[in-house]
Amino acid sequence: MKRRSVVVLAPLALLSACGFQLRGSTDLSFHSLFVQGTPTSGFVIALKRRIAATTATRIAPDAKSAQAVFTLLGESQTQTAQAYNADGTVAQYLLRYTVRFQLATPQGKVLIAPTDLSQTSNLSYNSSATLAKANESDLLYRGMREELIDRLMYQLAAVRMPN
Repeated sequence: MKRRSVVVLAPLALLSACGFQLRGSTDLSFHSLFVQGTPTSGFVIALKRRIAATTATRIAPDAKSAQAVFTLLGESQTQTAQAYNADGTVAQYLLRYTVRFQLATPQGKVLIAPTDLSQTSNLSYNSSATLAKANESDLLYRGMREELIDRLMYQLAAVRMPN
């Protein structure tokens, strides 16, 4: 029995020694947040879900009842040809996902000035697998969106509300 518990606990001890930690919850200095942006935007929907799932901050129904207002100023997904085959067809694309946002109080005091966050990924392309590559690009954009939300959550966690 003693040997069994050592076998079970040894990997946990190693993981804790290397600094591994589950994501857990994020502490935000504001208790309510209004998210302003296109309601059908994938970024807005994913951000609201992340805040609801990992913080004690509630999503407010309007700006007046919130301590802070997040405004999605812009969101874009671009695909640029990056490399070509010998016959002139595209062999690789550069995918870019960019968001522009700001955070302010309902009274207009800026907490995070307008900021751009961008994430890129490469997509090899083959014209014989067009549908598969379209699905792959959707998955890559979704992954980039999650990475941008992770980066945004770090910025939101660093904000201190004015007194």
